[in-house]
Amino acid sequence: MVKQISVFIGAKPGQAYKPIKALGDANIDLCAVSIGDTIDFGILRMITRDNDKAVSALKAAGFTVNLTDLIGVVVQNEPGGLANLLTVFEEECINIEYFYSFVPRKNEEAIMFFKVEEASEALEKLKKHSVTLVDSLLEA
Repeated sequence: MVKQISVFIGAKPGQAYKPIKALGDANIDLCAVSIGDTIDFGILRMITRDNDKAVSALKAAGFTVNLTDLIGVVVQNEPGGLANLLTVFEEECINIEYFYSFVPRKNEEAIMFFKVEEASEALEKLKKHSVTLVDSLLEA
């Protein structure tokens, strides 16, 4: 599984800047970023190559940080690649809460990050279908 860092931020313009700046100042490499918002707050979700350092930098900057397990899956970076993968999720009744992607370089395989219910069970189901899993971005 891959660890995701989540930071709660205000739901007003410019709030993503401060945590992203704190990570940049700490020389943290961001691999994937997603932001979701409600009327009252936003959630900045990030995948980094050095979670320990990133969490320390964010806490030092005054942010509340949460770590979440995601399933990292290699996906063919071609039309229909994601649809083919999602067929497995559908067949195995794996409920996806949200997902986002990371494409390392043009014309290479993509990595999709999935937040699912019952992650351990989902991993076993995906392995039955020979889905290529990613444990960390250091090996991706």
